[in-house]
Amino acid sequence: MKRALSFSLCLLLFIISLAACSQTEPSEVIATQAIVETQATPTATTEVLPTAPPPTATPTQGPPTATATLVLTATPTPLPTATPQIYVVEQFDTLLDLAVQYDVSVAEIAQANGLSEDDFLQLGQELIIPIPPTAEATASEELEPSEATDSDTTAESETVNTAVAAPPPAAPPPPAIPVDSGPPPPEISHEANTNPLTGLSVSDPAVLKRRPLMVRIGNDVGARAAQVGLNSADMVYEEITEWWVTRFTAIYLSTMPNTVSPVRSARLINVQLGPQYQGALAHSGGSDGVRWEISQAPLANLDEYFNPVPYFYRPNEGWQTRLAINAEAARNYLISKGLDAPVVQKGFPFSDAPEGGEPGENIFIPYPSATSFTEWHYDSGSGNYLRWINGSPLVDAGDGQQISAANVIVYFAQHQTTDIVEDSNGATAIRMLVNGTGPAWLFRDGLLTKGTWQSDGTRTPFFRQADGSPYSLKPGHTWVEVVPTYFTIGLNSADEASAR
Repeated sequence: MKRALSFSLCLLLFIISLAACSQTEPSEVIATQAIVETQATPTATTEVLPTAPPPTATPTQGPPTATATLVLTATPTPLPTATPQIYVVEQFDTLLDLAVQYDVSVAEIAQANGLSEDDFLQLGQELIIPIPPTAEATASEELEPSEATDSDTTAESETVNTAVAAPPPAAPPPPAIPVDSGPPPPEISHEANTNPLTGLSVSDPAVLKRRPLMVRIGNDVGARAAQVGLNSADMVYEEITEWWVTRFTAIYLSTMPNTVSPVRSARLINVQLGPQYQGALAHSGGSDGVRWEISQAPLANLDEYFNPVPYFYRPNEGWQTRLAINAEAARNYLISKGLDAPVVQKGFPFSDAPEGGEPGENIFIPYPSATSFTEWHYDSGSGNYLRWINGSPLVDAGDGQQISAANVIVYFAQHQTTDIVEDSNGATAIRMLVNGTGPAWLFRDGLLTKGTWQSDGTRTPFFRQADGSPYSLKPGHTWVEVVPTYFTIGLNSADEASAR
């Protein structure tokens, strides 16, 4: 009797133990899933979750012959229905920014609003944002920093607001750009087959009536080995970028190379420079402030994000050097999109022989010494200036030749600080006033002429000598070095050059 009672008590305890195990295991699974989901989806605030209880020891005995099966039925959570949101355009907004912010594509926003890729956004414009269900459920959460279009720019974190915003106050226009360029320059005429930017003859005069292609090219220390197409450019402008390195805008009119690289982002100088040449600007995006001003400028904007067709990635290259553009493909793309137009370049006067000047065989430009200290030295054999940077020859990787120029122009311009953030380090954009008038040092044939530049913003610059007479360039390629007005240019040694 005692044995039977003892056995019954043991059996009862065993059944109670199994019931406790079956009730504990589901809660452990749910707690574990909650932890995994929380780790996979970061939120704006850190939640402290309850710690799951330790698993109960598994009995060593086998299960009883007859067991009850516990079936857990998950209740599906209904997905929210997609609801279009209304967004009111603010200053510096772009379709790309809104697409990242609301986790939709640029094409979806454009389609919802009947926009084309060439349309400009206007302050106060109401846009329909077709938010997908998954995005709508988390629309009020803080987004992670998004990857910027241009590799050297990092977007800031933003908090999405799905409420209909009140129309913002009118944004202040960009700072006024001086256009008082003195007396109007004389008319300049060229033969039909003479390139107005180089003074050289071309076989097909029709190519001179199209928009010049203006390509942004990187000049970071790590990018120089990949610079292709500089020697093919009719003109190249160089400017300081964020005060620590320089970048180029290469202008192509008579030639269209298959490869120009590395393509990088635009800067504020292009807002003024593009309309001077009535050009098409090829670039890999830019900061919000710069993109906004470019979108309002009278130029053809070939931002790579919205116009990927003529661009391509070069194999085995890093982020600084991989993006390139096929200039001929860009030309055809402009035509197909109706972005090309008959253009009459004012151009420059040219002469085969110099009209005087002082010795100017060496040019030392105090661009940032750690990255971009620049030297030009006249080579009497070729009749051109050759380029050095930080003590080494600057070479076009496309043809293997050192960069050369028939003319080197030092373009003194006011440099203004701005609050437009250009990179993740907080460096800000520089506004260079290349419209109006200012001093210019003009080099050709080993000679220097000190004069002035002038442009009203709608035509190529006109260069005068000190007595007011026109300055004639040497036929060939020209480099324009845009520098602050306080730069001292060295003529005999690097020690003479100063950025103070």
